[in-house]
Amino acid sequence: MGWNSEKYFVKAQRYWERTTTAGRDAELFLLQMSFVVEFVVRGTLVSRHPSLNADLSEETLLFANGEKPNKPPTSIGMDKAIQRVQRLIPEISAAEVQAARLLFETRNEELHGDNDALASVSDASLKPQILSFIVKLTKFAGQNIDTLLGRADAQQAVATSQALAKNRKDRVSDLIRISKDRFFGLTKEEQEHMRKEAKLGFLSAVMKSGHHVIAKKCPSCSSDGLLGGSPIGTSAPILDDAEIFEEVRVIPEVFECKCCELKIRGLDELMAAKFDHEFVSRNTVDPMEHFGIDPMQYVDTDDIMREYEERYGYNDE
Repeated sequence: MGWNSEKYFVKAQRYWERTTTAGRDAELFLLQMSFVVEFVVRGTLVSRHPSLNADLSEETLLFANGEKPNKPPTSIGMDKAIQRVQRLIPEISAAEVQAARLLFETRNEELHGDNDALASVSDASLKPQILSFIVKLTKFAGQNIDTLLGRADAQQAVATSQALAKNRKDRVSDLIRISKDRFFGLTKEEQEHMRKEAKLGFLSAVMKSGHHVIAKKCPSCSSDGLLGGSPIGTSAPILDDAEIFEEVRVIPEVFECKCCELKIRGLDELMAAKFDHEFVSRNTVDPMEHFGIDPMQYVDTDDIMREYEERYGYNDE
């Protein structure tokens, strides 16, 4: 009797599998993530004591303490649940709490209102803080983050949490300011020449080393620079019109602008410079390989030979 922390985390794991196998821009991504976070929050409260997940009704408190209730038990609302985990875990930042609350407010508006609330929120603005939030709760509850999110996503979540914990804003602001002052101290003609010389001829590419690069606007001179990183995982195959592709998730590692010579290294500094915690690219999937189709199963070689003989004749010399 009573709520079980382990069961909450098992549910969270199941919902995360559904979430991460879909595309990052999928409409249901934030909705699925909200369920993951709710189960992690409730599982964390229950890991300390089931009564922390209970409202103040007598029947629910009895249930939380192992007694059979006469009425169905009622858990507390998510706003109160977030307050309780914040009190249990002082390391949780105000930004993480704000992101979690916004996630649930948006979900409630989506479910109960007539507006497309989730469509108006970018997951890139919430996900870094939410991932860090999950990392801290999972650790407090004594759960394995690799088990919850899978090894690749867990690695990304931990790296994102560590990057957020480092205060690199002042250092990165100085780097950008120095680069900007140097570039705009040049004459207009020199600036235009450098922009022309540094102009990229592509939007994205995959290097022989396996690293991915994409064009991103430089925070210093506004030219296109290169953001590069290492792939951390992929989605399940996704059908888009007539194409099947996998979405490759990449953790950024370095940004370099050939125009103003700005260079920013490390996820912590990149996030301080307002770059996203990840970027994605597409890998086209061969339909034959994906569906395990052997073309020869659909070819009648006898028919081919007969058609050839009828058309060209048969020469047995």
